[in-house]
Amino acid sequence: MPFPPITITERLLHAVKRLEVTTPGGIRLATGYCCQVQVNEDRSLPAIITTRQALAQASAVSARFHLAGPNGPLRESVALQMEGATLNIVHHPRRGVDLAALLHARAMIAWGEANPGQQLFSQWLDDTAFFPEARWEELDVQESVAVIGAPEKLWDGSNNLPLLLAGSTASHPLLDYNGQPEFVVSARMLPGMWGAPVLLQQVGARGTRTPEAFAQRSRFGLLGTLRGGMGADPHGLGLVVKARETRSLLESIRADVAGRLKPN
Repeated sequence: MPFPPITITERLLHAVKRLEVTTPGGIRLATGYCCQVQVNEDRSLPAIITTRQALAQASAVSARFHLAGPNGPLRESVALQMEGATLNIVHHPRRGVDLAALLHARAMIAWGEANPGQQLFSQWLDDTAFFPEARWEELDVQESVAVIGAPEKLWDGSNNLPLLLAGSTASHPLLDYNGQPEFVVSARMLPGMWGAPVLLQQVGARGTRTPEAFAQRSRFGLLGTLRGGMGADPHGLGLVVKARETRSLLESIRADVAGRLKPN
């Protein structure tokens, strides 16, 4: 990038990845976003959140990361390949929830061993990036949202960055649409975007360009994960799995890994 990512939105551009999923039927394109599984005080694991459907029958997955420079990301990007022993897919503990995670620590270790002296630039959504559960009652039926995804035919391959599409909630986020932990958004939904993070978007744009100044003018946070289009025009409405289910998936991974760690 011509400038280091400062704002929440700019940092999220580097947390969102275009996924190339190899299946028996060919290459499937999808979107995922990076999170961290905090196993304990000393250990965390990187995970890319996307949908079950995106990873169905996957034999390999590729995601591009920027190389890290002294002051942030370089323009050059490389493919992180996950297959065989480095392909680790974990599904949401409830089969009816369309979420899955790619645990890519092994793939990053293998890449580092093959490329000594180089590092991948990593950004992720930590706990502060989630819109707080205690504040969901503040949400109205129509809220401005940002969908950050990697559309198939509009991918910015030169900069290796996703697109941010603006939209709004179409059903009340507080309610479970059709009894599922989901809500509906109205935005331009394009092939390749399933798995994209959907975020509450009220970000200040004027004033001093510092993280503190932006934070004071912002109301921002992860609301959920886009899992697919709906209706007669699947490009106009999308179903979003609520962010609490992302938390549930990350917690199930944390509990499983923590349970297998040997005590000191």
